[in-house]
Amino acid sequence: MAQAYMDWCLRERREEILRDDDCPQLLLTVVDIFGSSERSIPLTGDKWESASIVRAGIIPTSPLSHSSGISIRTIALYHRLFTRCPRLGMQPFAKTICDAEGIPYKPYLAAQLYTSFDLYVSMLNSVRAASQDEPQAVEGFIAVDGNDSLKRYERREDPVETKEGEIKLGASRERSDSRVGGGDYFLTKKEVDAWDERNWESVVEVEKGTEAGGMKELWEEGQCEERWHNANEKNTAKSVAKFHEQGWVVLLCRHMFLLKACDMIRSGEQAKYALSLLYSFFSAEKEERASTGEGQPNGKCALAYDIACKFSKTVKRSPLRELAEWMKFLPVIGTMHGYAHARQCQLSFLMLYIVGVGLEDGEFCERYFSVSNALASVTRYMSSFHRRQAIAEYTYCRDNFESYGKLSTFIYNNYRQALKILSTADAVGQEMREAGITSSEMFYEWLEEEGEYLQSLTRPPAIETLAIEYYQKLEAFNACHTRLKASWLAWLNYKPEAQRDLTNMLEKKAWDEQENEGKLMVDIQVLESKMEIKDRWTEGCEEWAAAKKTCRESAYRKALDKLEGLLVSRIFEMAKLNVAGTGYKMRKHIANSLKTRSKSIQTAIGAYNAAAAALSPPRQVITWDEIVEFSFLGEFDISRDAREDVRERKWATQKNRLIMQQFFKLIRAEEELERLHSEICRLLTNIHDEEVLVKHVVAELEEKDPRLALQVQLQYEERGRFKHFHQHKLASIRKLKGYQSKNNKYFTIGTSAKMADLSMDLSMDLGEDNMQGLQDGEDWEDVSGGEVDDEEDDLVERVNTVLDLTVDE
Repeated sequence: MAQAYMDWCLRERREEILRDDDCPQLLLTVVDIFGSSERSIPLTGDKWESASIVRAGIIPTSPLSHSSGISIRTIALYHRLFTRCPRLGMQPFAKTICDAEGIPYKPYLAAQLYTSFDLYVSMLNSVRAASQDEPQAVEGFIAVDGNDSLKRYERREDPVETKEGEIKLGASRERSDSRVGGGDYFLTKKEVDAWDERNWESVVEVEKGTEAGGMKELWEEGQCEERWHNANEKNTAKSVAKFHEQGWVVLLCRHMFLLKACDMIRSGEQAKYALSLLYSFFSAEKEERASTGEGQPNGKCALAYDIACKFSKTVKRSPLRELAEWMKFLPVIGTMHGYAHARQCQLSFLMLYIVGVGLEDGEFCERYFSVSNALASVTRYMSSFHRRQAIAEYTYCRDNFESYGKLSTFIYNNYRQALKILSTADAVGQEMREAGITSSEMFYEWLEEEGEYLQSLTRPPAIETLAIEYYQKLEAFNACHTRLKASWLAWLNYKPEAQRDLTNMLEKKAWDEQENEGKLMVDIQVLESKMEIKDRWTEGCEEWAAAKKTCRESAYRKALDKLEGLLVSRIFEMAKLNVAGTGYKMRKHIANSLKTRSKSIQTAIGAYNAAAAALSPPRQVITWDEIVEFSFLGEFDISRDAREDVRERKWATQKNRLIMQQFFKLIRAEEELERLHSEICRLLTNIHDEEVLVKHVVAELEEKDPRLALQVQLQYEERGRFKHFHQHKLASIRKLKGYQSKNNKYFTIGTSAKMADLSMDLSMDLGEDNMQGLQDGEDWEDVSGGEVDDEEDDLVERVNTVLDLTVDE
């Protein structure tokens, strides 16, 4: 039927009529958007009547016995409407057709449309199947995340109660369907389950001996992963009885193209889903690089994940480790989710501080889900096949018409944002001089100092712990020695009478105390060696008094350190709320994360107050109302009693922290320009190469199979329609304020690795001039044939500015 469909498309393009001379006829009731009618369909000698019906531009509604059909243009219209507006179900569309014809709604019409739609999509899928960049610190940028909006209800019998009183799920009432939807977008359940931790031994690892270029990325270990429980959601257990697919997990590139996806089957967001997606992507990327001779990537591959701190540990101990090292895997946390993590975790994973990531926020999964959630209303009660089919068709449309169509706009907006940030470089430099910051290296040193400080608050200093332990051992030794003397005296002075057992008991007690004294002495000697103590402490010396005081205050110090760490992180993020340029949504998100963290702060306050009251004299007690008022470290008076007054550090002042944040934004903006220059050249090269390749292939197929040639041309036109728009948009970048003419070299056509290997004379297809990109002094307006009209973009920008100001107020 795919061949019959291509034949119909060719006749429609050439405006030819299907000849039905001397052919048997089949009478069908045909449903069309312009009215239903009875038609005679010529049976053109195909093996199956269905193929003859499709050749006539009609899709049958049953496999064998044919009495009705739906016109291809009607199904094609619904297909385009659905991919643009997923909320439009088949039933409303069927009712619309009935309303247009002025007849009552016929429920069976929706079922017929469903059948025809499945066949149409199947035919479409059958037809569809038919120079080096400058080195960058981060070459690839992807993101993974799960979403539970696209659940699918599983039809089951009522649950039954067993003799033991347990509730057992009823038998499934799902209709048997061996079809698998989703095309190449989805991983199979078997591929996903192979990455369950219990099945890691069955996973084929990267070949031993594969070199990672002499460099193996050491991933930081997060400190706040215990606060994330994506894999153990409370509502997951409750929904297992209702839903078979609990949602889906997607892997996206930074331009919002869906690379791969998988369903969450009867579970929440577990590590196996992200691991299987990464393995699929990494292995495909490695195979592609091997075929083109590119080898191991020079830059890192950044993965944005809201639980990157926890996931990095999982990757590190999984069979994916070697492949991830070869790809130079770099886990990062998106800007929005980053402020829900502990400050110490932010220093390791927040994208603002990571070299090479540019200005990307890493939250494109959230933006993708905000659009794909429109599918939820129509896929909730579909079969597994139809659910995946609907998702795949919507995704295909979005990739080709939305994501690809907005590529140049994406590049333009990011370029403009980077130039705007870089325009503040002089002002930031002036602020650095006024603050006495002589070198940019100071900012990196401050980050290290802040990380070391926060790390020190998680546990007492080692020397302090050893001093306490040494003091406690000395006290225990002295007490044991006193008991030993008393035991020996009691045994020696005892005069045995009739009871021999009491004598043995006193002797054994004396020997036990002597044994304990020996053990304690060994421990004391070991500690003296570690602490390099030459003269043993004695009661009354300065070291003894200091250790005794520290031992009494250890519980207080522990509670104070925990409270201080939480409050310092909170104050730093409170300052972020008041920074100019922080959007309304980001401020709300930070506020919500602070509210969640406030529970742990309240618990820490209770522990601190209890420890402070136990001291003699009691220390200052703090209340929640006082904590709420803290917005700057200068107001944090309790830190005076800490081991170190953090307020004396330069990196802790609000002014210096704002300068540091602006500095890192400048660095990220410069990296963003480097990435955009590479993407501009790649996009122009791809547009050119695809046009050259398609023209060459179509010219060859015209002689062999004109139907297939037309389908190749139609496939190209899906993206080819954006050629001039992309060229216009990229040309407008060169008119932005702050653009430097030295970057004109990036607005040229390069040579991709694939095209370099093609054994064809491309210059014969398009001519030598089109192969050279832009000549010196030549503008893209001359190539693309027109001036760039930015009035619409300026209008949209002004409207967005007004909306932002209105919402902020």
